[in-house]
Amino acid sequence: MLTLFRLWKLASSRQNTHLAGRLGTFLTLLRIYAQAKLSKKTDEIIQLQLEGFTVAGYSYVTLTELYTDIFIKQVYRFETDAKRPFIVDCGANIGMAVLYFKQLYPECEVWAYEANPDAFALLQRNVSANKLAGVRLFNYVLSDTEGKVDFYIPAATAGLNGSLNPSIAKGTRQRLQAYRLSSLLPPAREVDFLKVDIEGAEFQLLEELSASGRLNDMLQLVVELHASSEDMQQKYNRLLSMTGATYKYQPVGDQHTLGFPHVIKFSRKGLLAGTQG
Repeated sequence: MLTLFRLWKLASSRQNTHLAGRLGTFLTLLRIYAQAKLSKKTDEIIQLQLEGFTVAGYSYVTLTELYTDIFIKQVYRFETDAKRPFIVDCGANIGMAVLYFKQLYPECEVWAYEANPDAFALLQRNVSANKLAGVRLFNYVLSDTEGKVDFYIPAATAGLNGSLNPSIAKGTRQRLQAYRLSSLLPPAREVDFLKVDIEGAEFQLLEELSASGRLNDMLQLVVELHASSEDMQQKYNRLLSMTGATYKYQPVGDQHTLGFPHVIKFSRKGLLAGTQG
């Protein structure tokens, strides 16, 4: 009963949906929970049906966490007048956010970047399985430099993350090609929404965008900070000072360290999105 209550409480917290939608969310969570209980622990790929999408991954726990943050808590929700918004997903992982963007704005164009080769393979699979149009995928490391860099990939497949910082992703070191995002984006084109979740390299990416002048082309963005308790406040203030007076901002999600949010949404002043600084 406690499990049922916990799952219903989570499902009922879903915003921007009616009662039937919350009931559907509860049934989805219940089905994932049951499948996880009945499954045998292996390293094989598992497959779920979520929100009308087919999603492949390695871990019920990871899939549930992604589904909770992206579809239930909707940390990447944004508003736009664009009929075909241009979305850039930095740190696409297995593509759960790409699926969410396609649910939110079916005609959107998405450019998705993922450095971990194993996560990228699942990203390709999930985009292909759901026959998503208007999605381009790039198996690139994003940073403030171009050339070969050390990239660290955990040995466990479940998380499917990776980082330029070995203290964030302890694991196997690989030499991978890094790119500047500013050199990859279409010239003089505005980005309706930029998602940045790249395991500690967020400042390299954002500072390079700022130095190149391309940060000015980002109408809305959500950034996930990766920081320890000791430097969380410093990194939070650094992020706010980088965006200056151009953007309104608000915390999204419920993860905090010492009162500072891990995930922050920025919206260019004058846009429809209701943010507050």
